[in-house]
Amino acid sequence: MSGDTAAGVTGPVRASPDDVRARQWRDRVVGPSDATDRARVQRIGARFIGCGLITFTVGLSPVIAARSELTDPWWPPLSAALVVGPALLVIGATYRQTLRHQTVLAALSSLGFLLAIGLWFVAWNGDVTPGQSWWSVWLVQFPGVPGLVFGMAGRYLPAIGHIVAATFLAQTANQIGIAGHLRPELYLGSLVTIALTCVFLAVAVVTVRTAGLLDETRSAAMDAAATSAASAAKESERARFAALIHDKVIAILLAIEVGRPRRGLGAEAVTALDELDRRDDEPPEASMGVDEFVQRVRTAIAATADDVERELSINRSASGRYPGEVVSGMIEAMCEAIRNASRHAGAGASCLVVGDFRADQVTVAIVDDGEGFDPDRVRPERLGVAVGIRGRMTGLAGGDVEVRSEPGRGTVVVLRWVRDVGT
Repeated sequence: MSGDTAAGVTGPVRASPDDVRARQWRDRVVGPSDATDRARVQRIGARFIGCGLITFTVGLSPVIAARSELTDPWWPPLSAALVVGPALLVIGATYRQTLRHQTVLAALSSLGFLLAIGLWFVAWNGDVTPGQSWWSVWLVQFPGVPGLVFGMAGRYLPAIGHIVAATFLAQTANQIGIAGHLRPELYLGSLVTIALTCVFLAVAVVTVRTAGLLDETRSAAMDAAATSAASAAKESERARFAALIHDKVIAILLAIEVGRPRRGLGAEAVTALDELDRRDDEPPEASMGVDEFVQRVRTAIAATADDVERELSINRSASGRYPGEVVSGMIEAMCEAIRNASRHAGAGASCLVVGDFRADQVTVAIVDDGEGFDPDRVRPERLGVAVGIRGRMTGLAGGDVEVRSEPGRGTVVVLRWVRDVGT
């Protein structure tokens, strides 16, 4: 489809059902995308720790069954549920858009583990393990792991508190189950367990903090780049004013003689004032008619991507010309949207440009049936939408832009210009 016919835009182009199902399945497996590296690290880390708790419990199920004669029958399944249940909640929470409940779930995982150990003392029937076994309570194998969930949530003191409390409590229950009484020398092993667990906690802490530092550095770099660009723009504007004053203003003033000024001097003065008023350092483009505007749109589409379809509707009921800055601004924003679609819509996605050219209003929509995205979660380093599209359109008098997109449902970027009175 490459003809110039009337067309309307009602919403995002829908991908095929198979593509939508594939993307939904991928989102279920991978989870939502994050705007910051810190959130991404916290999400993956919490998921890994939750899976570790479940794996430990399942792997130790033969041990749980072998030591079930030391307690009432209700304790082994209940203790496993108190460890696995919160772990499942921790994993499930990583598939939500935000991680604001991670601290609460860390506390739930810690309390479940501590409760399981505490209930062992209630369920213990007074027997001890036969032979020379070194453990009687299966929870003594990994007492500090739930505390790592606190570490991924950035709560380091509660993490250390859980590691110390759970390790000593589990060791106490383990000693009673082995010999029926406490053996203080065995607590030395608890110190080793605490030290080893704290090594993993330190790794988690450093990883989360490093990710947060990267986010802050990126934000600072973006701010510095914006400040540098503003400074460069000021220098460029200052140089332009100096050149205009030297080459035109002073020249016009020197050309003024007593009596009637020479012919054309007034026009030169008006031109100089217009250039002084102009804020861009490029010469202003002349206004153009609708045919030239449409032709430039066609040329820009072909130069940007050769596989983009188009439908351009020209309303000739009223005559009018369009300011040059409007033409260039809308075309540049359109090309940026096409480039974004080519880069991010995904393999096999198609793109369509729909245009409606009227005397007092121009609308250009760039539509793709690609992967889509959440406009509210665009990462700060993605300048294409913020600067290349929104910035250009909102900088035009009468310009506006609308971005509509959803994951799995394509994207529509609508560029709109409405003529102000007198332009």
